[in-house]
Order: sequence, then structure tokens, then C-alpha cells
Amino acid sequence: MLRIKAIVVDAVRHALPLVPFYFYRGSVPAYLLLTAFDLALGLMLIVGTTRDSKDPTTVDPRAAWLVSRVTAALVLAGFLGGVAAILTIPLGIPAFISGMQAGVDWTALMMQPGFYWPVALMALSAGIRAQLRFEATTSVGERGTSLHVGPIVGDLARDRQMAKAAYAAQVTLIGVYVLLAYGLSVFGRAGLFIFPLLYAALLVFFDARPDIGQRIFPNLWRESRQQPPEAKEKRRDRGLRG
Repeated sequence: MLRIKAIVVDAVRHALPLVPFYFYRGSVPAYLLLTAFDLALGLMLIVGTTRDSKDPTTVDPRAAWLVSRVTAALVLAGFLGGVAAILTIPLGIPAFISGMQAGVDWTALMMQPGFYWPVALMALSAGIRAQLRFEATTSVGERGTSLHVGPIVGDLARDRQMAKAAYAAQVTLIGVYVLLAYGLSVFGRAGLFIFPLLYAALLVFFDARPDIGQRIFPNLWRESRQQPPEAKEKRRDRGLRG
């Protein structure tokens, strides 16, 4: 059930840039900037939810109250959204280039409800997503319990490896975003009704089926750059035998 909730929350976040674009006469620069913010939130979720051995495994039962969970999601939304806004500045270069060509007044654009409401809702969805991830990897203990009294859920080493794959996928999706911006400028009106929908579907696919999506990328993306000498030696030996 948590997995289904996470997919729905991710799908809502990816769909939000499309709402003002298609239903409130949004502009291409605004859509591209909202999409860049969405990608920045994705990076923050990967970094923020990658587990470490020092992370809590058990929570106080009061943390499972609805008000506590909502408060945690709001705090996470503020933190993730704030950092993602900073990351959006370099990621949104295609949007700024498109805006320069269109003569966009960015201050006026960001003050419009069609811009700041999607930003707020995307940040909130990221906060909910992070909270769902936290709940999936912790158990509820007794009142006043230690944060590490319970067993570790899952495999930390595998989680870190999956995080590397997710990061590689996200970086590649950012590259596709640059191509998306180029396609919107080249193909004109026809591209406006095709490329944004396809890109949103691609983002949802990578979140819903990471096991399939991350296999697209070569092993170089998923392996750590800092490997023990023995591992490098074994790889070299396998290459020579091959």
C-alpha cells in the first residue's frame, strides 16, 4: 500500500507542471521552469531518502499520529522545496533561455497563482513522498523508545546501490529535459501537445518501475567511482579472461 501511495504522489508531482500549461494558458518558459523544479525535487528525494546505518529504525508511537505525520511532511516539504529552488537555478537554464527569447517578466510570472501554486503543491508532494519512505523503513516502538531498538528494514547496501542507479536515471532525465526544451522550440505547436505529455509519462515510468528503467543505463552509471583495489583487480582479470 505504501508503494502504491508513493507512485500516486510521484505521478501527481510530475503532472502538476502540465496543469497551468494546458488549462490556464501557461507559457513554455513557465512550464520548463516548473519541470526543472520537479527534477530538482527528484534529486533531493534521492539524496534525502538514501539510508545510512545511523538512521532511525524505530519511532515513538506519537510519531505515528496523523498530526505528527502531517507536520513532518510539511517540514520536509519546506526543506526539500527550499533546496530544490536553489538547484532549479542551474537546472532551469533552458527555461531562462526560452524566456529571454519570449521576453518573459520572471517576477510577474512567479507571482501568478498558476506558477506558485504548482510549486507549493510539488514541494508538498515531495515532503509526503519522503515521509512515506521514512515510514516504510521504520517501525513503531513503545513510548520513549530508542531510535535504534528495532532491526534494520531491508538491505542498506542494496539501497545505496539502488540510490546510485536512481541518481544516474535522474541525471539522464535532466539530459532528456534539455532535449525537451529544444524540441519545444523547434517543432512549435505540434510539439506542445506531444512532448510535455511524453516527458511526464517518462518521469512517472521511472518512479513506478525503477527496476526496469534503471536497466537501460550501462553499469558504469550504477557503480561507484571509488572501488577497493581488489574489486578493480577482479574486474581487470575478468576483462582479460573475456
